[in-house]
Amino acid sequence: MTATPNLSFAANFAASTRARLQSEATVRAFAAGETILARDRVTDDFYFLLSGRWTMRRFVRGVAEPMIWRDEAAGAWISGVATLEAIAPADVFADTDCNVLAAPRALVHALIAEDPALAERMLRDIHRWSERLAVHAALMRARTP
Repeated sequence: MTATPNLSFAANFAASTRARLQSEATVRAFAAGETILARDRVTDDFYFLLSGRWTMRRFVRGVAEPMIWRDEAAGAWISGVATLEAIAPADVFADTDCNVLAAPRALVHALIAEDPALAERMLRDIHRWSERLAVHAALMRARTP
């Protein structure tokens, strides 16, 4: 690992979860304007925002316009959920200099099985994204003659 990450976003996770994220995940730095993820590149990692701000463009299959949102909340995460990536692949760009924690999918899955707080957080975010993407797709399709 390149640096010890600040895991303030994980304060309510189990101590063992925080310890494994610190020891088994990697901090990656991205300069403003740099591509963090591209929809034509496959990754099995989950990316957790540690600092900075990123913009995500999700391309829902069958919808012409992407859904765009910015996030600067520590702990915001992207990628790692294969079904979501298949339905709505994303391009993610650093709006400002960003530090991101890249955690392998196998690690996150193991931690989810052990830590109810992490599992709840991930499910809540997946539910929120699913709703947003469904509404976006419905609105975009309604605009099409």
